[in-house]
Amino acid sequence: MRSDKAEIESQAATWAELMNRPLQDARAAAEFDRWISADPRHVESYAEMAALWQSDGLDAALRLSAANGPRARNDNDQQGYRWTPGNSGAPHRAVAARTLPRSQRAAILASSILLLLLTIPVVQGILAPEQSYTAARGANRMIVLADGSKLNLSGGSRLSVRMTPWSRDVRMEEGEAYFDVAHERFRSFSVDVGNASIAVLGTAFDVDMMAEGTREVRVYRGLVKVEAGGTGWRLPAGSGLSVSKDGVQRLNNVLGARPAWIDGWFDAQDTTLARLVDRINRTSDRPVVLADPALGALRITGRFRMNETRELLETLAAVHDLRWEEESTHYVLSR
Repeated sequence: MRSDKAEIESQAATWAELMNRPLQDARAAAEFDRWISADPRHVESYAEMAALWQSDGLDAALRLSAANGPRARNDNDQQGYRWTPGNSGAPHRAVAARTLPRSQRAAILASSILLLLLTIPVVQGILAPEQSYTAARGANRMIVLADGSKLNLSGGSRLSVRMTPWSRDVRMEEGEAYFDVAHERFRSFSVDVGNASIAVLGTAFDVDMMAEGTREVRVYRGLVKVEAGGTGWRLPAGSGLSVSKDGVQRLNNVLGARPAWIDGWFDAQDTTLARLVDRINRTSDRPVVLADPALGALRITGRFRMNETRELLETLAAVHDLRWEEESTHYVLSR
């Protein structure tokens, strides 16, 4: 019967392969969190496999394993390891790496454990706490995470971030954020927006959580995987996806190097007035209120400067035969 140590090492090898894939499955990432926090030996074994995965001696180990057939034996290890054909080829990469000399494996393991100890303060335990970030209405906010990823939050946005040595998880609660994710070889980056999840390793994309429950994702660099309702979509740069209660719709012609709102603009393409007002209220010092909610269905096209609220309201009034008034605490837009 296989020992507990051998079983844990086999599981760690499989997880090392999964976490090195270019795109991560949100459910798999959650399962990985549960697995690695279940036993301190899981952390140690995964650290070894992750380090071996990236070590210079790995390719040589794989060549040695291939030359010796499906069973690879280390002269310093009486047990050896057998590859099971039912698994994918990539875990073999981590398991075969165990043919490295014991001294080299020990050195890599020691450095990996040291890295873990530096990354996770002992007083915090294995699971890192969430860090919450907000951007006040009327002002954008730039956040740089410990891994170098940059998050640009629009006014009125709220999200939380939890970073561990094996995952980077964001939970968006409100607003819009542009993510410029630092590439890491084996640590995934995921964003949970309630009715959908986004998974990447290194890319740049925008997530917009609209008031009526619609979620829009636009990709500006790299590749993003979006999961919603049990279905997944892969979105390359220049494309996007809208997820709402009415279904899922592809978004094309995502242009530019980053969203226009970061530079203070909003490009409306047959956009509802309600959507434009929501965008105005993220950057305006005073909110805009529709005197009649039915006005929200009016369709708007144009490029608007968001930091000039009065100028924007004047343009809307002239083009769409509307009126606006300035109250003590807000603006009122009406027919």
